[in-house]
Amino acid sequence: MTEQQAHASEEELRKKRLVLVIDSDVRDVHETGMLLQNFGYTVTTVKSAEEALEFFAVAIPHFIVTELQLPGKSGFELIERMRKDQKLASIPVVIQTRLGDIDSESHCRRIGCAGYLRKPVAAEELFRAVQAAVEPTPRTALRVTAFLKASVDGSGQGASEIVTALSDSGLFIKTLNPRPVGSRHTVTFVIAKHIVKAQAQVLYIYGFGEGPHKEPGMGMKFVAISPEDRELIREFIREHLVPLPNHPA
Repeated sequence: MTEQQAHASEEELRKKRLVLVIDSDVRDVHETGMLLQNFGYTVTTVKSAEEALEFFAVAIPHFIVTELQLPGKSGFELIERMRKDQKLASIPVVIQTRLGDIDSESHCRRIGCAGYLRKPVAAEELFRAVQAAVEPTPRTALRVTAFLKASVDGSGQGASEIVTALSDSGLFIKTLNPRPVGSRHTVTFVIAKHIVKAQAQVLYIYGFGEGPHKEPGMGMKFVAISPEDRELIREFIREHLVPLPNHPA
């Protein structure tokens, strides 16, 4: 399988993965659900262990993110119930909780939790925990959808070359003129009125109707970028991943 095919396959598989978020806190469950959707997963949310058990009768999620402190049955009780059910026993469970005691974390590890995160949880922490729990080839770099005019080697094609996905390790440029795989180029684009300039190598290319978004272009990795520009990209990603405060309940 080529890197291009692997990338497309990874995107499609992630969209098919269903995650169940269990949390009675309206803000926390909303923000976690939004982040996971932005990571590319399909998300369902419930407020209690009892609602989760009802959900299991309808569909089996690929993984679960849950708070331990829940109304009725606790997160511990839910996990123990799952481990006794053959259909549910192997589902990876990532804990995201306000409980900060060592005993709770140790108990979670003993019963096979895939991760233990203490609230408030940064987007990067949740991303890495979920990747480690469910992805065969975990990614370390967060990536977001973007729409930034770009120039490749000063080509002057900025109107038709657009950065449509961005991480701190690379980007995808929508273009009618993808460059050869393996070639290196100077890529320029603007974030918050600041010009980002980096050297990038083409990893894969798509033609019309190919790839997860059916758009022609090329995926590139940064091979040389200043620390300041990389931090600017990271801030852009954080702003686009984290839900706005004071969202409606």
